[in-house]
Amino acid sequence: MQTPPLWQQLPANGRLFIRFWGGAFAATAVLALALQMMGPPHLIAGGDDIDTVAEPSNKTGTGAHLVNIPPPQAGLLDKNAGPGGFPLPKRGPHGALPRQVYAAPTVDVPPGTPMVALLVDGVGQSEDLTKEAIAALPGQVSLAVSPYVADPDAIMEAARQHQHELLLSLPMQGDAAKTADAGKDAAADSEGPKALGVLLSAQQNMENLNWSLSHLAGYVGVTNAFDGQNGGGFPNSSGFKSILSALDQRGLLYLNASPDTRIESSNAVGTADVSINTDEDIVNIDIQLLKLQQLARQNGRAIGVLGPLRPVALACLRAWLPHLKDVGITLVPVSQLIQPPDPASLPQPASNGQMHVNLTNPAPRMMGGSH
Repeated sequence: MQTPPLWQQLPANGRLFIRFWGGAFAATAVLALALQMMGPPHLIAGGDDIDTVAEPSNKTGTGAHLVNIPPPQAGLLDKNAGPGGFPLPKRGPHGALPRQVYAAPTVDVPPGTPMVALLVDGVGQSEDLTKEAIAALPGQVSLAVSPYVADPDAIMEAARQHQHELLLSLPMQGDAAKTADAGKDAAADSEGPKALGVLLSAQQNMENLNWSLSHLAGYVGVTNAFDGQNGGGFPNSSGFKSILSALDQRGLLYLNASPDTRIESSNAVGTADVSINTDEDIVNIDIQLLKLQQLARQNGRAIGVLGPLRPVALACLRAWLPHLKDVGITLVPVSQLIQPPDPASLPQPASNGQMHVNLTNPAPRMMGGSH
């Protein structure tokens, strides 16, 4: 007697089990083959295409050109070290300017879109808070560093890696009358020994300026925002004109952090529209950020200065900055509003994504000054 095939020897429920899982396996194989042929998905959310390619870690934001900020360039520095340790900045060959070469990536802004630029002052006072701010804030946020910070090299390098442009906080004596009453020793305690001011001679102010300028390297410009202060009346005095002229001769921009004063200059000079004191409570900080937002919508652009860097201020910024896009405002670097980029004078990116600046490697720092 012939033995029936193995399939017929199986009970009915066994044959049903094999049919089910065999069909499931076949369907899975077909689906996998189809997905492989289709390639990675292209998602759509809110009408805007979202590429599934991972975003770069520099957080430059939508519309920002992904061009790295170069380290200090020898062609943009004097040959010899200045009194602060670094060579002084200067204009480079082929029209290269520090305020353009070291600027954060330019953001493409649709016509008619309001723009906000923000400078955070007091970076470097707290090592942990500085690291958190540099990593957490988008690259369009500009940072101001004091010449008195203990380790400027590390701060500048970390900021460049996250696409933050840097400004030098220029120490200045406060109100002239208060400074005279308090005496020079008290003034030095609050603004440091190299502060500029109306009580100093033009020569001493220029010496102090050069000391500060040579204490860092690789920054776009200078600001009077210093640890929440603004230099009193000196930035608006006649003696400050020579300071502005010296900054422009070196290819640097200047941001005036005092909204109630305007500096008339044909050079790369801008004035903050809102100055936010971070020693206030969280409610007042939020109110000032809202004011900055409203001025941008009203005037098409606005610059805010926030400082000194505090944990509560950083928390406010991390909550407020993502909201700008929701209300139709574009965040841009400070340099983009003060000195719109000139494509003809900007260094062009190489095919490998690095900068072509036609300059040699940066000169090593010479420790010739004290912090």
